[in-house]
Amino acid sequence: MTTTPTAPLSRHLLASPVDDDRVHHLELEVSQLRTAMASRAVIEQAKGILMLLTGCTDQVAFDVLTHISSTTHRKVRDLAVAITDSACGRRPLPADVQDAIRDVCPPQH
Repeated sequence: MTTTPTAPLSRHLLASPVDDDRVHHLELEVSQLRTAMASRAVIEQAKGILMLLTGCTDQVAFDVLTHISSTTHRKVRDLAVAITDSACGRRPLPADVQDAIRDVCPPQH
């Protein structure tokens, strides 16, 4: 009985160390791109929430996110997750983020 090696095994047996290095770098790049795409989606959602609440443009909403990110020492992606989670009722917005949003976008009467 003969068996056919699986694709990863056959790739490993036939590949040179240079090819393995290249494959590793490409796999790392794909992983980083997937993370960036997921981050972009949640950042766009948070921008939309800020635009809806404040009536600002998308650039102003992004500027608000980056400003709050720097003042609260949170990554923009983590801040965006906190905002979208709060808007969806999954968890309350952290107090420091609430304060920062209030400072940047005070309630209008």
